[in-house]
Amino acid sequence: MNNDDLMKPSESPFVNKINIKTKETQHPKLNTFKTGTTTVGLVCKDAVILATDKRATMAYFVASKTSEKLHMIQEHLYMTIAGGVADAQYLIDVLRAETTLYQLKEEKPIRVKSAGKLLSNILYQNKMFPYEVGLILGGVTEEEGPTLLDIGAYGSILPEKFCAVGSGQNFSYGVLEAKYKENLTIEEGKNIIIKAVSSSIIRDFASGNGIDIAIIKKDSLADRYFIPIKE
Repeated sequence: MNNDDLMKPSESPFVNKINIKTKETQHPKLNTFKTGTTTVGLVCKDAVILATDKRATMAYFVASKTSEKLHMIQEHLYMTIAGGVADAQYLIDVLRAETTLYQLKEEKPIRVKSAGKLLSNILYQNKMFPYEVGLILGGVTEEEGPTLLDIGAYGSILPEKFCAVGSGQNFSYGVLEAKYKENLTIEEGKNIIIKAVSSSIIRDFASGNGIDIAIIKKDSLADRYFIPIKE
């Protein structure tokens, strides 16, 4: 027997061959569509106001003109969503269930920052394969007062007086930066947030078809409005 007759280990049928693959070959990039939206929040003296547009897009296709981007988590706690709809809807369901369980156990409303931390932990645990979302969480509690949180896809939490998320956020920020001031009345805040979202609807193709608004106040149900926008 010479060396040519010896079977090399890599040729043995009993040895598993290991193919080294890059991350790209293991997880090939899927064809995805760019989505767009405009979501805005601001803090007033006695309330938090959240607003969103109603349009959902897939690249240049308008997939929906009546999409819901403003969701009640609890009576004192609301959230806006931007990004992937399926990811956002799943997170809404999870956060709503977890905060309900907390309130049943503790017999008091969950703090806005506690709900934000819970959501942040969920997002951070999945940071290697992140949820494609941008979220604004806002509410009012006795201990915190009006509170607004900008929550990123990797779990970052940024307390803000005002913020905007989505493809139209830059246009909204122009209005918010120019108009916002401390201790706004609810009426003043409502007018500013309508102008902010309207500015994005005028300039951003992926935003449009009206404005959903929620005004969250202490010890009362949130006021909900829909404002049609002529485009």
